[in-house]
Amino acid sequence: MILLVSGLLGGLGLACIVLRRTLLGILVGVQLLILGATMMFVLSGISSGARPEGHLFGFFIVLGAVAQLAAGYALAIRRFYLRGQIDMDELRTLKR
Repeated sequence: MILLVSGLLGGLGLACIVLRRTLLGILVGVQLLILGATMMFVLSGISSGARPEGHLFGFFIVLGAVAQLAAGYALAIRRFYLRGQIDMDELRTLKR
């Protein structure tokens, strides 16, 4: 049952990544996806009775996710300060 909840959380994050149009919405979706994967690691490690490798992997995943979140939000805030908006369509045109 708990593994189903973590799968739903990951699916919600994936849907948020695909459907959102702003940078902050996509960052929130990435965080939900990472949280679902981390819960899956930890809960499968607990249910199998294995050594705490799942917990260790989960800890390092959360550490990387926090670093990604801080950098992404800092870039989004800077972008909003310079341009007044954080629309992904405008960011896609920067490639050309």
